[in-house]
Amino acid sequence: MTAAMTRTRSRPPAQGAPRATARRASAQWVTGAAAAAAVLLCSLSIHGVLEGFGWMWPLSLSVAAVSVATALARRFRFPTVLVPVAGLASLTMALTWMFSFDTAFLGIIPTSGTAARAGALLSDAQTVVISQVIPVVPDQGVVFIACLAVGLVTVLVDTLAVTLRMPAASGLGLFTILLVPGIIKPQSVGTAGFLAAALGFLLVLAAGAWQERADSRTGRNRPTGSHAAGAVGIGAGAVTAALLLPLAIPGFSTGAFPQGARFDLFAGTTGLNPVVTLGNDLRQPSATGRITYATDSPRPLYLRSTTLEDFSGSRWAPDTRSDSRRLGTSTMTPLESVSASIPTTVTTTVIGSQSYSSPWLLAPYAPSSVSEVGGAWTWDPSTMTILSADGSADPQSSYQVRSVSPTMTGEMLRGIGPAPEGAVDPVFTDLPDDLPQVIRDTAREAVGAETAPYGQALALQSYLRSARFSYSLDAPVEGGYDGNGMDVLARFLEQRSGYCVHFASAMAVMAREVGIPSRMGLGYAPGRATNETRTGATGQELDEFVVDSRDAHAWPELYFEGAGWVRFEPTPSRGVVPSYAVPRQQNAGAAAQTDADPRELQASGPPSVPSPAASPPASPQPVGPAETGGAPFAGAGIGFLAAVLAFLTPRGLRRRRTRKRQRAHAELGGGAGLAWEEAIDLAQDYGFPARTADSPRSYAARLAADAGLTGPSAAALDRLRQAYEAEAYAAPATVPGPPGRASSPQGRTSSSWADIGLLAAGLRAAVPAGTRIKAALFPASLGRGRRT
Repeated sequence: MTAAMTRTRSRPPAQGAPRATARRASAQWVTGAAAAAAVLLCSLSIHGVLEGFGWMWPLSLSVAAVSVATALARRFRFPTVLVPVAGLASLTMALTWMFSFDTAFLGIIPTSGTAARAGALLSDAQTVVISQVIPVVPDQGVVFIACLAVGLVTVLVDTLAVTLRMPAASGLGLFTILLVPGIIKPQSVGTAGFLAAALGFLLVLAAGAWQERADSRTGRNRPTGSHAAGAVGIGAGAVTAALLLPLAIPGFSTGAFPQGARFDLFAGTTGLNPVVTLGNDLRQPSATGRITYATDSPRPLYLRSTTLEDFSGSRWAPDTRSDSRRLGTSTMTPLESVSASIPTTVTTTVIGSQSYSSPWLLAPYAPSSVSEVGGAWTWDPSTMTILSADGSADPQSSYQVRSVSPTMTGEMLRGIGPAPEGAVDPVFTDLPDDLPQVIRDTAREAVGAETAPYGQALALQSYLRSARFSYSLDAPVEGGYDGNGMDVLARFLEQRSGYCVHFASAMAVMAREVGIPSRMGLGYAPGRATNETRTGATGQELDEFVVDSRDAHAWPELYFEGAGWVRFEPTPSRGVVPSYAVPRQQNAGAAAQTDADPRELQASGPPSVPSPAASPPASPQPVGPAETGGAPFAGAGIGFLAAVLAFLTPRGLRRRRTRKRQRAHAELGGGAGLAWEEAIDLAQDYGFPARTADSPRSYAARLAADAGLTGPSAAALDRLRQAYEAEAYAAPATVPGPPGRASSPQGRTSSSWADIGLLAAGLRAAVPAGTRIKAALFPASLGRGRRT
């Protein structure tokens, strides 16, 4: 509370000024440190998106560089607008020193070489983002991006919490850090991450409140016991409610908000990285990311996005193979040729989506040409994957793919022997030296006495589709192996429960163990027929299908000499088993189920194919969630309303304070002190705060001059000031009492609340539109504490 709102103390203001200045400086340092601590606490949630904690020290250095620079700028009284500029400059020098020391002047001053290095780091980070699974390896490019992003958030949080003294609004900056783990990590932010972030935000609020009190003339630099207890109670209650409330809302799964049936900022888009999002896509409570394809194929198609072939053990990731990629998609030919004795089928497919955003282009295998597609694209002869040349991920509304695939039968594959050494790139046969023993043992158990590649492939597929294994979207998360890697695969083979990534990777790795080259395809299972047709470019009739997030899928592709790469389907109850992959004794009974006419596929859900009869009957499999078209809109609406509510909360609190004062003013018959309190708050909201040494008279004169108040608004301010001085400083007047009784003190000096409206109108007219908006939505007077 400033001197403009209280009686003048007997101590001269000059004696307290140095102390007040020291208090303000100390409070700013404390608030800045709290802001930096809050950013670092929120950044702990990035663990799991990035592997390990080695990235934490350069990130901490970036945060410290920003915080120290802005604190020094305030200490030496830089103009307000230059304080965040100082933080940005310090961040630039810190990043230059850490990532481009050899190209910089004196190691910290950026040069043209530094800018080129930054561009290269950004390019490296982009490659990692589109090709690796989480947690990604924190190489230089990824750490550079993390330090840059978190450093910029630190500038924002420090500016809001300390420089502009809006600690509550700084939560918006902290929230941006939580978005990354909240969206990408399978368990979202998690309870520990949420508690760390909540603690950081409460630290900023507490330090901000202390800073406001340190600026007051009373000299109190800490809240009273009742205020502290109330603040702790409110904070603890809010954190507890945020953790417990999701448990009471139908549709939420385990984990802290936003895990479960949450409002997804990326809802409706898919494909940024099929490996990263596949598990979450399958667990979505509603279908998202609609993709349509129309084809002249007599059977439904798999749409492939990319492949995984590097089974190094620590992580499996698609190799962009930039050295071997070729530009242009008008003519494409696989590196491994198909024998002339095997007939081929040419298929035309038109694919389109308004929401599939990915640098990898969906196409049936094996594409021979792509037309009517926007942008520049490259393709890899070894994998036939199609990748954007510039890393863009814009949705493609419609494009046409011509694909050529061999028409194979079991008899053809049965006669093919093992692939000769060097037939394919070693990346398709390599396995780590420390391959878990359970993988080796399971592979031998599955193939038994089979020695031919085709017989071994069928045995592996039948083993995984048997009753020994169950399909589950939840068990992998609960078991802690929602991902890939040899350790994850080993746990899957022990627990024997998982979803398509685990089944596909198990078959691919065990195939390599018995000598068959392999890789894993990622994309979408055939989906559902829409019972509609489209006309192709040459007038042919195309049957239309639709896929979405429920159809996100992974499958193994095995190499057979002379036949090329052949798809198998080991995941029970998902996908479509090719006719050539059904054991001989089941061909007659299963053909109708595996090579069904696409028009016979129902739109009720993903196609389900039972395990081969040679295996024991599988236990009932969970049914994928039904498509609920209204759920995304409901989630978006709830999220939008929550955001609006949070945005308008400061305005609501400020209006509540004003109404409370106005009611008390009316009950007192015109209390001048309450009206003067409201006038002080109004002025602070519009950027004219009172100073520590101000008296009501000096403050009113300065306010009128600074705001240029004239006419009714200036007269209203003068009346409010006179009424307050009369009430606060004049000797109490007395009114005569009845005969025989003493006189009684006169009541409060009356004032008119209408003068508040006149003053507010004058202040609004005196400031630019931006200040008026800030005063309405983020009133600065809320930080001054509770007053009535």
